[in-house]
Amino acid sequence: MLAENIRLKNINHITYNVRDKEAALKWYQDILGVGQIPKMVNGDHLYWLQLPSGAMIHIIENALAPSAPSHHTAFEVDDIDASHAYFAGKGITTTDIQTRNDGQRAFYLDDLDGNRIEICTVSGFGVLV
Repeated sequence: MLAENIRLKNINHITYNVRDKEAALKWYQDILGVGQIPKMVNGDHLYWLQLPSGAMIHIIENALAPSAPSHHTAFEVDDIDASHAYFAGKGITTTDIQTRNDGQRAFYLDDLDGNRIEICTVSGFGVLV
């Protein structure tokens, strides 16, 4: 076990490669409801977004989008069924809701560039480390 002062504690931010940062910004705001915040680095090729928890999503314009096919981030919601219905109502293609061995439920969708996004409930096994 690592010393407490160097142990990983939280997700600070994740990044996604996108082909068109303007279209991606609109999609992340309109479809996922994520808010834009000021970026803390110089560069015209990216936007910084933030969840209510403080975790950030950085969308980076890159011709090589999407990010690696297995790369994804899981975002927790309180009501998975309502979330699934919401995305269907927006015309977003999703997988079926899966239930994992610990009772956690999840489904997947792709952003405009094919980046994989997981929507899930809180894990049923809690903090293990």
